[in-house]
Amino acid sequence: MGAEVPEQAPPLGRGRFFLEALVGSGLFTGYFPVAPATVTSLFVLLPAFFLAHLPNPTVHVVITVAVFFVGVPIATDLERVWGKDPHRVTIDEVVGTLVTFFMNPVSIWGLGVGFLLWRFFDIVKLPFIDKSQRLPGGWGIMVDDVLAGVCANLVLRFGLFILPVLRFHP
Repeated sequence: MGAEVPEQAPPLGRGRFFLEALVGSGLFTGYFPVAPATVTSLFVLLPAFFLAHLPNPTVHVVITVAVFFVGVPIATDLERVWGKDPHRVTIDEVVGTLVTFFMNPVSIWGLGVGFLLWRFFDIVKLPFIDKSQRLPGGWGIMVDDVLAGVCANLVLRFGLFILPVLRFHP
C-alpha cells in the first residue's frame, strides 16, 4: 500500500504541495504515525454527525461531492510524490465517512456503530470494492472509500430501522 516518501523534491511547487498535502491528508491527520485512516475518520465524525442532522440533505451532498472531486486530482498528485495509495492521503476517508452518515440521523450510539461499520468495510474491502482500487490515480484511491461508505451507510440504515437506540431522538 503506502510507500516511503521519495527522497527527491516533489514535482509540485512548494506552495501547491503544502496545500495539496494539507487537504489530501485531511488537515494533516494523515501524518498520524499509527492508523492515520482511522484517526482521520474519527476527526470527521463530528462534521458528519451534524451534516446528517440537517433538515435538508443538499448541504451534505454538495460538501461530499465537492470533497470527492477535489480529492481525485489531489490524491493523483500526492500519489506521484509519495507512491501508490500512500497512507498519508486520507481525503478518501473524509469522503467515506461523509457517505456513511448521509441521511442517517444517528444518536451517539449510532455514530459509534456507523464508525465501526465504515472502518470494517474500508479495511475488509469486499471484492467489488477491492477491484475499484485498480482505477487510475486518485480515482482508485477515492472510489473504493465511496463504495465502502455506501456499504456502511446501507447496513447502518438497516440498523437504524431495527434498533431504535441507534436513532437520534430530538
